[in-house]
Amino acid sequence: METLTRLMLDAFGLAEYFTLQVELHDAAGWIGRFDLVSEERRTIVEFDGDQHRTDKAQYAKDIRRLDRARAAGFHVIRLLSDDVLYRPYECAAWVASALSAPLAPLPLQPALLDPRG
Repeated sequence: METLTRLMLDAFGLAEYFTLQVELHDAAGWIGRFDLVSEERRTIVEFDGDQHRTDKAQYAKDIRRLDRARAAGFHVIRLLSDDVLYRPYECAAWVASALSAPLAPLPLQPALLDPRG
């Protein structure tokens, strides 16, 4: 799903702002590794799969890591599979807003959006 998230952001012209799998540090040391990071725009996009909510240790680790990233001045956006699969425009708009970046129109043909096929 991380790849799908990146492809979704690319479709809206936002992937260029991000670097994949970035390790961040602060004055206290290593904060953690993050899925997509725009250091220039101080924005992190994380895709949270099911293990991020079902594994208690992973959940606690995520909370600490994301809190430290926020304390270091990053805006953190957490996306779930349903967000990326069923609400890509809303996800992209949320990310664009955090980046203060323009949102490119999605290059889909109208027929593809018609639920009747």
